[in-house]
Amino acid sequence: MEIRLIAMDLDGTALQPDRKSFSPRLEAALSAAHQKGVAVVPITGRQFFLLPPAVRPEAEWAGLAVLSNGGEVRRLAGGSLLSGHYLGREALLPLLEGTESLDLPIELSTGEGLYLTRAGWDRQRQIDGPLHFHLTEVLARYGRETDDLRAFLAPATPVQKVNLPYVPDGLREETARLLDALPLSWFWSGPQAVEIGHPNASKAGGLLEVCALLDVAPAQTMALGDSGNDIPMLRCAGLGVAMGNAPPQVQAAADAVSVPYDQDGAALAIEQYVL
Repeated sequence: MEIRLIAMDLDGTALQPDRKSFSPRLEAALSAAHQKGVAVVPITGRQFFLLPPAVRPEAEWAGLAVLSNGGEVRRLAGGSLLSGHYLGREALLPLLEGTESLDLPIELSTGEGLYLTRAGWDRQRQIDGPLHFHLTEVLARYGRETDDLRAFLAPATPVQKVNLPYVPDGLREETARLLDALPLSWFWSGPQAVEIGHPNASKAGGLLEVCALLDVAPAQTMALGDSGNDIPMLRCAGLGVAMGNAPPQVQAAADAVSVPYDQDGAALAIEQYVL
């Protein structure tokens, strides 16, 4: 199989444990793939304003990024929007009611920040441990406090995605039932974290949009991922490769499994299947 496009998840796949940089080996593998004529596209749950320093507009890639789990496709240089799927007020109001009844912190991503109430912020501070990076590196820079998320949701407010940053083990099943009953797409993006988007938004959909833009057949793509939100992309790609740190259900959805991300699993996969 000739690979012409690498669809690359970031957190837990390509980024180092600092969640900001690539390893030298991965940088070298991506550069060699580009020189071979292979396009590289980050396909991530992150929003444009949360792209890490490693994803540079001048990087020798395809110049595109799929963001918010397929909610948006943008150009890396300047961030111009090519397509978007956004959540509206009607879909979000019952979600807000349900998460309030379960006492789950919730964040709405729109514009240049993550919007949450003071109560939601305080709830995350109480949890702290597993949310330390999110609190100190994300909310500290991009958190936006609002008194009332319902009032914040004007009819034309485009919400890229919703985060439930911490779902206690005892509420997993009840949370899943709540989300399954709503017209939304949702994924476990971590052991206790959920990301929610428009029903037409998925990493697989984003991959297909990029393939159309770059005139690449889906069968000529390799996807790299590690989390539940990567499963559609791993199945859609011609070759889906899960990292060794991925949960069993993610590994089962892939065609191959590499070593964990912090052992250069992404670089190894590119070397083995592309180079």
